[in-house]
Amino acid sequence: MGREEPIYAPTNYPESDHGLENNLDVLTLINSTHQDITYQMANSYTFEYALLVLTKESERININKINRDLEHLTKNYQSVLVEGAFGWLTPMNKTHTFADWVKEQKMPIVLVVGIKEGCINHTLLTVQAIQNTGLPLLGWIANWINPGCGHYAEIIELLTSKIDAPLLGKIPYIHKPEEQNLGAYITNIDRLSYMQTLS
Repeated sequence: MGREEPIYAPTNYPESDHGLENNLDVLTLINSTHQDITYQMANSYTFEYALLVLTKESERININKINRDLEHLTKNYQSVLVEGAFGWLTPMNKTHTFADWVKEQKMPIVLVVGIKEGCINHTLLTVQAIQNTGLPLLGWIANWINPGCGHYAEIIELLTSKIDAPLLGKIPYIHKPEEQNLGAYITNIDRLSYMQTLS
């Protein structure tokens, strides 16, 4: 299954946006869609460090620019999937967390959970924070990031019972995910059609 909507990553790393457009994460997102989009359309900023708020790089992030770039995509495509990274409350700059921006944009949310020891508390706190915004949580995806994780099935079962949103799919541990069609593991894809009904 290939993606029909472009995937937008507002910020990424580890290459400077003044350098080559060769960030593997961004290229993987571009290659996973069937749409003809450029690197700059898929990614407004690329930085050397993941936690920009700890560096002066965050001062360069202009939320208005990100909004304009997203608006360009939404005007030209039926739906756009926006990638979030590093956590719901991660700062984008000195004034905005990722959660602030998503709330301003009134986006529905799909939560991707990295399944590992200790993920239960973090996941349930994130779900609670999302629910407190009033935004719709469409569902969640289990991403098995630690092949040595014990009690994998039990963790999935517990989270399924605690999260008031459907499990959309389970991605197994994959050594080189950029070489795989991960969409094949999203088994409850009909739930995501909700996104295309939003005005």
